[in-house]
Amino acid sequence: MKTLKVSKKIKKADYLMGEFLSEKDFDKLIDFDCDVYTINGVLLAKFRRNVLDEKKLLQCVENVRDSIVKMDNRGIASGKVQLDKTMNRAGSHVKENFKLQPITKDGRKSKYKVGNCVLNGLIGYMDRTVMMPYCRKTAYTKNEFEKFEKAIPFIKEVDELYKCLIPEKWNIQNEYAKATNKNYVINGTTFTTVTVNKDFQTAVHKDAGDLKKGFGNLSCYKTKGSKGGYFVLPEYKIAFDLCSTDLLLVDVHRWHGNTPIINETEEDERISFVMYYREKTIKCLAPKEELERVKRANNKL
Repeated sequence: MKTLKVSKKIKKADYLMGEFLSEKDFDKLIDFDCDVYTINGVLLAKFRRNVLDEKKLLQCVENVRDSIVKMDNRGIASGKVQLDKTMNRAGSHVKENFKLQPITKDGRKSKYKVGNCVLNGLIGYMDRTVMMPYCRKTAYTKNEFEKFEKAIPFIKEVDELYKCLIPEKWNIQNEYAKATNKNYVINGTTFTTVTVNKDFQTAVHKDAGDLKKGFGNLSCYKTKGSKGGYFVLPEYKIAFDLCSTDLLLVDVHRWHGNTPIINETEEDERISFVMYYREKTIKCLAPKEELERVKRANNKL
């Protein structure tokens, strides 16, 4: 097992927010088992090759593939907004760096802000949002629950490796999961939600909404003709070459992004999985209570 200690090469990387990276943005590509720490001994990442079961991975891919749709709500991760990359939003709008805020026909700003379209899926459970103010199953989980259940063995395997490799972080997350209504935790894991990305080069961002006291993870299914898509920590000028059956445990609350994904044929693809505990899920009530809560709020309007 190799251990690396790395120093910051970019002291203030905020200027990279929303920018797309290339292979010029790292000096070292890690494609071997490795633990990476800062000079001060703070864990940045643990990378393991070929530790995930291929059959479980393929079963997961097969059963969540249909969750992947065009989405325009990924914010900074989808890069600076360009009108031609949104869902053909015509008419008036207010443009920000990373979102468009459409103007409704009566001249009001829409509550729903949009960004560049990406191929993205969401499985598991969601906490309350502005648009949907109640805790719930994601649409795919609700409509395709049998397929969702067939993906769980792979999700469990990632969780077990998380527990094995970074037990102190896993224990914290497990305490949150145990204190959360069981209707919103993926059975047998410390995760509430899985984001599924297809051929999505993320711009530089920091993850938000997940448990800050936990630790991030990334796994993927990648065909032989799919190249690039390296996961980069630009402040430290390091990158990871994540392939099928590999696992990357990484501090996703630091600036990170991907290099371009290049598929040699139309059949090639890269599907990645990010599994996490949504921090506000701890506040979720039982499903019936959540709906009653919404009804009471609507009655006050």
